Amino acid sequence: MHMNFEMKPYKIVYYTLLAVFFSMTIGYAQNPTNKRGMKLEDNSVSFPSNEMLPFSILDLSSAERGFLLPKLTTEQRRNIPKADLQQGLMIYNTTIDCMEFYNQTRDRWLNLCGEIELATFVIQDSKCSKIQIEGNYFEGVFLRERTNVIFLEVNVSTPGTYQVEATAYNGGNPNGYAFQGAGIFPEAGNYHIVLRGTGTPIQGYVRDGNGAPTSQGDTIKFILNGKESSCIIYNFVEKESLKYKINRIDPVGKFYTGVPLTNAKSGDLEATLVDITMGGTVEIHTVDNNGISFSGRHTLSNAEIASRTAKVVLRGEGTPAIPKDTPLNFFTNSHVQVEIGQPAEFFPYTVGIEPLYVNFLCNNAAYPISHEGVFEYNTVLTEANKIHVPIKVVATGRGEVVGTVEITGTGYGQQTEKIEFTSGKIDFEFNNLRDDVQNVVLKPKWGTGKPTVGNKDIVVKLKLTSRGAHEYDPSYPIEESIVNGCDYNIPVIGAPVIYELRDVRLFSRFRSITQSGNPYYITPKTKMPDEGSNEFVLYVTLVPQTAGEYEIKTNTLNGVYFYGKGIIEESDVTRRSKEIILKAYGKSDRDLPRAQALYTLTGNSEVPQSTPARVYVDYVYRPMKMYSIGGSSESWHPGGNNGWSFSGGPRLVRSLDNFSWNGVVRIDKLDIIGIASAQSSSYINTSVDMSNTSNASTFRSRLNQADMVFIGGYNAANFAKQDTQLSFLADYVKRENGVLMYGEGNDVHMRSFFQKLGYNISTQDYSRSAVSRVVSYPGTANPLILGNNYSYFGSTYQNISLPGRNIRSGGSASTFSITNLPSDFETIAYNGSSNLSFAYVHKTLGFVGVNNSVFMGGYVTTAGATNTKADNYPMNSTTNGTPLVGNDTYNSWFLLNLVHWAIDYAQEHQPNVVK
Repeated sequence: MHMNFEMKPYKIVYYTLLAVFFSMTIGYAQNPTNKRGMKLEDNSVSFPSNEMLPFSILDLSSAERGFLLPKLTTEQRRNIPKADLQQGLMIYNTTIDCMEFYNQTRDRWLNLCGEIELATFVIQDSKCSKIQIEGNYFEGVFLRERTNVIFLEVNVSTPGTYQVEATAYNGGNPNGYAFQGAGIFPEAGNYHIVLRGTGTPIQGYVRDGNGAPTSQGDTIKFILNGKESSCIIYNFVEKESLKYKINRIDPVGKFYTGVPLTNAKSGDLEATLVDITMGGTVEIHTVDNNGISFSGRHTLSNAEIASRTAKVVLRGEGTPAIPKDTPLNFFTNSHVQVEIGQPAEFFPYTVGIEPLYVNFLCNNAAYPISHEGVFEYNTVLTEANKIHVPIKVVATGRGEVVGTVEITGTGYGQQTEKIEFTSGKIDFEFNNLRDDVQNVVLKPKWGTGKPTVGNKDIVVKLKLTSRGAHEYDPSYPIEESIVNGCDYNIPVIGAPVIYELRDVRLFSRFRSITQSGNPYYITPKTKMPDEGSNEFVLYVTLVPQTAGEYEIKTNTLNGVYFYGKGIIEESDVTRRSKEIILKAYGKSDRDLPRAQALYTLTGNSEVPQSTPARVYVDYVYRPMKMYSIGGSSESWHPGGNNGWSFSGGPRLVRSLDNFSWNGVVRIDKLDIIGIASAQSSSYINTSVDMSNTSNASTFRSRLNQADMVFIGGYNAANFAKQDTQLSFLADYVKRENGVLMYGEGNDVHMRSFFQKLGYNISTQDYSRSAVSRVVSYPGTANPLILGNNYSYFGSTYQNISLPGRNIRSGGSASTFSITNLPSDFETIAYNGSSNLSFAYVHKTLGFVGVNNSVFMGGYVTTAGATNTKADNYPMNSTTNGTPLVGNDTYNSWFLLNLVHWAIDYAQEHQPNVVK
């Protein structure tokens, strides 16, 4: 057998003990009791026991000797290979004088003395420069361990206990103070530790005139578990103690009841320091009052030391309990010579806590005021009658929201009892999730009044009241504040009302001047005021059976309806009669015959009307005046000769079948300035009004009388237009909303007029008696001019509409086209190509241009279309004013539609008055 005698010492010990235990176990195996284990003794025990304890494998007895374990230092123990460590292995550690055993679960040596071995750690070079020294250091001033501290980071390679000492040296001599810290590092890694200062600096250092230190100050050396570290830092000790005064304190932000001072909505304080004697760290604090306190630390900069002034931010802690001015004493670390009896100094300052303030959200779509429950005439209110009021909290606090319905008078229809709602005392708080909007619920006060009106609103006036700190503690005086809020309307269901409607009739500012009985009528294209028109009303006679509130409305017809509401008094019931009016609302659309405008009245009477209350209404254009401009004794404009065979144009315009109370277009009267009776054969020569500069004032005067102006030709030709008159004409269109139909064959005059309107155009001449094509589709401004085959002249005469048809210029005068019609215009008709505009209308102004002055001339015939012509005389009609087609041209419908358009534009855009 070969034996290896190079076994390591701890293995020899192990196997020796194993051999002893084995031999003893064999020896005891012969014991009749067959007990397993070993018992050793050295005869020093007086009465030894031969019996082993049943649970013991080894039992040692001696009164003179002990059991000796292997002795190893910590370094020797560390040399045991980790792979050879066994659970429960024991040694005696001579380094710490204590037994140790290996715990495999924790992978660590544990001792039986309750102590931990020393840790191994260093201050790395990269961490040395980051060590922080906090607090003030003054010559002869004892350090405070809570404020004079060092923060540092160490790297631990072996866990265990640590003790760190940092001593300050002035040159080579200790300077009277040091820092210490001790503890345990449980694991390897990086740790931040704190060293607390003790002692009193012996010698300080001076600063230069700018407040800068003249040296680095003391050298701080570190001892780590008895070993000196290579890390060295410096600390400046002031030669004298820091002294300063608080000059003033100012709030930065606001402070609110119930809101922690650490909340983002709370502000801070700013202290202004003066008379600073030297460098250091300023410390300011207060004691608690009203649940709050403030403190602040600030290391003075060189500039602040030199200027001897600084500002320090004081942060708050705690929560204001009551909305009251809170006095606080601000204590500082400015040096006080207690040894000579100087008292501690403080600066008194009162911190204002904001009183309760809110904003009522009166018209907020996201947070509307609302109510619950039914509010009924003469019915007591209950808790079911609630009002929800959204309130934006501007400053927190405690208060009460109240709503009051005041007494408005006596008698039916008046609120005769005061009604009060209340929220009770509530706390108003910020709420970031709802943008600080708080919903407040109001309920009726016990014993409050009831609604005494019906079928109308009661008005609740809202307000907030608060008594300040008295709301929290009655010992404080009452400081009442009021925030007025909204007026909120609550509809009240009324008592049943019974009445009949009788004798409905229209009243208007317009009465016919052409019809017998002078009937009232409503004008088309009339916008009624939002609050209802007093110029167009229905008079209605009520026959009331009960008092109450009536509400009556008609159907909407032609864009207009009538509405009214009011009170039926007991006296009305006694008389059995009450006269009321219903105002017109909306905007009327077009002229309508009486038979097509039937209004039916519907009211809130509990008993249905046995016979419907109805009224027919006429929609008629107001009387208007046309200023027709043309010349000589011929018929090239509507005011021309209306009594010979060439009166086609005048006959169409002046026929009552076309424009009158019962005409195709309903107008009370269409006059031509200068002609006593438009239906007569009379004519006027007005071309001189524009061709002669001396007639400029006459021209201006007649423009003032006119609702519309139509300009044609003179003896089948063009005539001159003076620049002054063209300027008047442009002002009439632009500034007075005048209506102009301007036929012109001289492109020089038309270009001049366009320039006065603010436009530049280019023109191109083409042949006389040329045919132009009407556009195929209506635009936004020309529908009435183009017409249709189902209304007005289109449906009345041969189902003709103009889109896609031809119109013609008169052959006796020149014709041109506009090649660059401005975008503010719409083309009506073009010559050959769509960019060659022959007739056109402005999109917003009342201006139509036709590039021929005699397109309104033509025959009057009794022989029908067979005797019409379409070359030199394109405007043809019968003797009673019926339009005729001439060789596939439709100038007659064109003129009728132009006059209709002019009447309609004047009605809508000019003041609704008769000139």
